[in-house]
Amino acid sequence: MPSLVALPLGVWLAAHAGHSAVFGAAAVAALVTLPAVPGLPERLRMSGRPIGMAEGLRRPDLLRPAAVFTVTAVAAGIVVTFLPLAVRGSARGLVAVALFVQPAAATLARWIAGRYADRREPAALLLPGLLLSALGMLLMALTGSPTAVIVAVALFGTGFGIAQNATLTLMYMRVPAAGYGTVSALWNCAYDSGMGAGAATFGWLAAGTGYPWAFALTAVVVLCALKPAHTDGRTASGAADGRPQAPGVIKDPPS
Repeated sequence: MPSLVALPLGVWLAAHAGHSAVFGAAAVAALVTLPAVPGLPERLRMSGRPIGMAEGLRRPDLLRPAAVFTVTAVAAGIVVTFLPLAVRGSARGLVAVALFVQPAAATLARWIAGRYADRREPAALLLPGLLLSALGMLLMALTGSPTAVIVAVALFGTGFGIAQNATLTLMYMRVPAAGYGTVSALWNCAYDSGMGAGAATFGWLAAGTGYPWAFALTAVVVLCALKPAHTDGRTASGAADGRPQAPGVIKDPPS
């Protein structure tokens, strides 16, 4: 919901009230939930052997989905940071629509991917999520076409939403409940580092190539994670019955 509301609203508010209003509204929104903090539990006790960050960083079965999600997060950081600058000035009204379509598609894709992963193997979603993300970034190179931009953000949002759900679900499935904190930390590090790296490097790249080529090259970067995605899918299909499942995951739903 924050992405659905705040991304397009921020663009509209910046155009009509200035950037100071956007920053002020964001500061107020960040403080709204402070009264809920005292009610949060101090610690949740989980079953199984705890897994530290050092161990998590040595486990390929956790690093592969984290790598897949990192490259899609790189692309997401580029979209939310540079799409408003990449489209032509006469089409800037399109940006608010595009920044609504992208998280809307991601939200719907997360829901569908979650239902699929509850009944089947989430590793099978890694390749589709990666390919849709790359296709969306490639199509985003057509910044002069409003139709292409909307289709591009819809495709990318779908792929990004699938990758979000599939990678996190897969990582949770591979650890006991006591390791969920480490998985959450690894996944969120992938999210934040990817978003930051995309936003920080794309401007430098676009300055030398122009926005269309920079978007196309980003699609190539996303495809660099094809190997870990393919490896995870192949490993999961070969050992589907031997891996511990997270609570609530159903391999074969009742008819």
